[in-house]
Amino acid sequence: MRNPANLKKRYESICQDYIDVFCEKQEIQFDGWLGDIVGGTAWFMGQYFLNFNDIAYDVNSNQPAGLILKWQDDFIDSGVETAINYWSYSRGLRYSDL
Repeated sequence: MRNPANLKKRYESICQDYIDVFCEKQEIQFDGWLGDIVGGTAWFMGQYFLNFNDIAYDVNSNQPAGLILKWQDDFIDSGVETAINYWSYSRGLRYSDL
């Protein structure tokens, strides 16, 4: 049986690796994990809150730098209650299409 403590340590290390690559790509500063839950919601530059799954998707699919931040800004500026998910946004769906 695998040691859960070792799995947790490896998971947290991999999450940090993703954050490091993401921050370098986006040229932003990581402020921490919301509620100290590694792999949950990450906080950047005091204004961006991003789900780790969206960060991993951004890195793994090699999205253009800045797209994920524009996605969050566009949601805030849109005034709508229901957000477009990042995957759909990265494929071209915009709030003006709704």
